[in-house]
Amino acid sequence: MDTRHLAPLLVVALFSVTAGAAGAEAVRVIAPEDLHYVADARAPGAAIAVVTGDPKAAGPYTIRARLAAGATTPAHRHPDTRTVTVLSGRYFFATGTRYDAGALTAYGPGTVIVVPSGVAHFSAALDGETLVQESGLGPTALEPVTPER
Repeated sequence: MDTRHLAPLLVVALFSVTAGAAGAEAVRVIAPEDLHYVADARAPGAAIAVVTGDPKAAGPYTIRARLAAGATTPAHRHPDTRTVTVLSGRYFFATGTRYDAGALTAYGPGTVIVVPSGVAHFSAALDGETLVQESGLGPTALEPVTPER
């Protein structure tokens, strides 16, 4: 077998693999103390931190929501599907177009809640501070819901 023609192919293949690795993004480690929380005026007692991405831009993003003890969020929806993971505390969550404390169900750390786009929902931290992480595909928004009559 004539192997003279294999050498240039091996060089091209090696260059392609090396170039791909050189263009890869660097690993980033984000410590909890590096996050900057901003109070959310629409939900007193709630603060939001962007972990990765930009929720206002096209593409994936991750945010954290810290709810103080007793904080509630009014009924709202998002234009994208949200994957919510409870990190600490008990997260009280329900679907519906108006806040209804009787409808809330408590979820503990490790629980994942997938909220489809457009589904009205509300939440609370009724018995202590609660931390949740939410991921989605932007651009996103928080759209208040007018209660059904």
